[in-house]
This record gives sequence, structure tokens and C-alpha cells, in this order.
Amino acid sequence: MKVLCSLILFLCQPKRLLGNNSDPWSEDFRPSNIPSHVGPIFDNSYVTNVTAQQGGNAHLQCKVLNIKGDVPVSWIRRKDWHIISTGLFIYLNDARFGIQRRQGTQDWTLLIKSVQKRDEGTYVCQVSTKEGVVSHYFNLHVLVPTAFILGSDEYHTQAGNVISLVCIIENSLEPPQFVIWYHNGKLINYDTSRSKISVTTDPGQKTHSRLIISDVTKEDSGNYTCSAPNTESSSIDVFVSPGDKTMSLSDLNSGQIQGSSQSLHIIINIILLTTRIFGR
Repeated sequence: MKVLCSLILFLCQPKRLLGNNSDPWSEDFRPSNIPSHVGPIFDNSYVTNVTAQQGGNAHLQCKVLNIKGDVPVSWIRRKDWHIISTGLFIYLNDARFGIQRRQGTQDWTLLIKSVQKRDEGTYVCQVSTKEGVVSHYFNLHVLVPTAFILGSDEYHTQAGNVISLVCIIENSLEPPQFVIWYHNGKLINYDTSRSKISVTTDPGQKTHSRLIISDVTKEDSGNYTCSAPNTESSSIDVFVSPGDKTMSLSDLNSGQIQGSSQSLHIIINIILLTTRIFGR
């Protein structure tokens, strides 16, 4: 009876499952206490949902425990089931992919340099043994910074005015090193021949860049683009109309003559009306 009671108490005690996200290891299954009969298992304390910014580097860290002998660890790209690596050997014809392994450990990190949006997806860290295959899944999300110029797609102004365009870059883990402005495909940030142009950039979680062009002329019309490294650019079309300041001399004289003729016509009508009234 005593033995039966002890067994019931043991079975009623709460158990921690191996691989639980809140505590990957129970007290009886710490890495140093894994029984010899247990096959390869993965250290669940490593991050499996990884976010990287386009143009940066992505690190997918996979640690395998309880490997016996020289058992290779492989990385596989799940969307096409392409084998990326086995051990330190890379199968992909893409120099951006590499394997980092800390000496004396079973830490196998998949490194993707200059990560692109097309690299987004699921990657599998896999170990093959006589007993079968064990796998660990990693999800890579790639953020693409986006630029947008405030306002509509068109900007209308008159000659002699000031153009002020504001570009905001968002959806980035870190601000861009610089912001570039183009006019009809030509870089204008550092155009010393156009002293009336100024660019100020305020980096941050949302980077703001302002382009100011003073005393604009017809030549300042065209397409303006805001861009940054590894960022989706934004464009706007600017239209500069002549305005009063650029009215030609012939137009001005024509207007004066027309105005004088109208005034003379009014005066004559007043005189004729007065003559009729007092002539009766």
C-alpha cells in the first residue's frame, strides 16, 4: 500500500515538457544531464523568429545537443527544399551564404550577408542519424525600408517661389547612412553649381529629409526622387509656371495699352452723358 501511494503521488506531480518555450529544459534534462540514450536534440533557447533589414546580415543560430560522433548538421531552404550546407560545406552558388561554428561546440549558425526580400521564408536546421532525421525550423522576415514624399504626386508652383519637399523613410531597424535627392535622374545633394539648393536630414526611427530650392525657375521643373541605400524610393513631379515675375515686356505693354484704352472709353462716355444732361 505504501508503494502504491508513492506511485500515485509521483504521477500526480506536474511535469515540464522538453522544449517548452517558457523553460526549454526541465531540471532533469539540462544539457549537462541529458541521458546517453537520448538522441540529438535542439537548444530551444535560441531565437527562431528572426527579423533582418534588407542590406543587413541575418544570423540563424542552431545549437544541437547530445550529438554522438561526427554527425553532420545541415541547413535547408524550405521553400524549394534546397540544401544550403552540410557541415561547413556550402552547396549554394551564392557567396552571401555561409556557416559559422564556434570551436568545440555544436553551434551551427547560418549567416546570410546583404539579405534581400527574396531570402524571406523558413529555414531548417537538420541532423541525420541512424535512428532518423530531427529538424528545427527558423523563420526569417526581411524588412524593406520605404521612402515617401509628403503630398500628392504633383507639385505646382510659380517662378520665384520656394520649393520645399519632405521625404520620410520608415519601416527600418536602423536609419540610413544618407539620403539622396535626384532631379531628372541627376544627383543634386552636392551640386555646387546650384547654391539655391539645400538638403537637411534628421535620422531616427523615421528619417526625415527636406529638400529646399529657392527662387525657382522653369528649369527646376521635372521629376524629383528621394532615395537611400536598400530602400524603396519615392518620386514627385514638379511644375513651375512663369508667374507674374517672368511676364514678358510685350505682354506688359499690351496690358498697359489695353487698360489705357478702356479708361479713355469710360471718360468719353461720361463727357457725352454730361453734355446731354446740361444741353437740354
